[in-house]
Amino acid sequence: MKKLSLVLFSLIWHLSFAQSFSFELYFEDANGAKDTLEFGYDPSATDSIDPTFQEMNIIAQPWSSQFEARIIVLTNPYAFGSEEYATVAEAGHLKKQIKMEDCLDQSVHISMIQMKNAVYPVTITWDHTLFNDLCRSNSIITDWNPGYWFDAIIGNNPQLPFELKFDVPANFTHTSTHNIASNQDTLDVLFFALGSINQVFVGVEEQTQSKLSAAPNPVTDILYFNVKGNDEIQSVTLRDLNGKQKDVVLISNSLDLRAVPSGIYITEIMFTSGRKQHIRVVKE
Repeated sequence: MKKLSLVLFSLIWHLSFAQSFSFELYFEDANGAKDTLEFGYDPSATDSIDPTFQEMNIIAQPWSSQFEARIIVLTNPYAFGSEEYATVAEAGHLKKQIKMEDCLDQSVHISMIQMKNAVYPVTITWDHTLFNDLCRSNSIITDWNPGYWFDAIIGNNPQLPFELKFDVPANFTHTSTHNIASNQDTLDVLFFALGSINQVFVGVEEQTQSKLSAAPNPVTDILYFNVKGNDEIQSVTLRDLNGKQKDVVLISNSLDLRAVPSGIYITEIMFTSGRKQHIRVVKE
């Protein structure tokens, strides 16, 4: 009986600290120095430091004399600063951060990563197979300040972020953003965002692949696709945010959505050239 009670206690303790999703970013600089940060989300998490999810504030601990990366919690969660060298008010340093989960939310949860004593280039890897889920398929990491993401992604000279759904490591030869710490140390900065396919901030495919448009959107009945150039649509797949495919038929570059329930859907358009594009569609 005592053994059974111990097993039950262990299970309850494990569940109390479990989160609905978490993964690790693995850092390595040119000298082979390594570090790891853990990110994730859970419905009961907050933007504050949550001991419930084993988030530990290590701001009082000195930085390592070798390469080290930390997640920075700001006094104002959205005050990233707009200058290349900015002084920010820090509330904490973490090795693990769990954000609130909301797949339908249009807002963006951005995490700031500071690096010290890095010998460039710095390479970051992760398990890309975890990002096929629609609730995190638009997750990115970049050295661009969030205030410039619009220009960085769809400007005249786009510098696209690293998307975690692809099996391509992030490689940084430098960072475009730096923070000035309270002790006047200069720290290199990266920005990470766990993004669902419902969040438009990183709709890179929609913005950079402008050969295709879909209208009207929101739509009540027929959705029409307009393709510019010589590319032709081969097939279209419609899925809800849970990944469930809906029965639709492509006729003359249009979809009849009258029988589809109201909601948010993702259309996957496959072209005869082999190119693929996703567009978020709102059915009213």
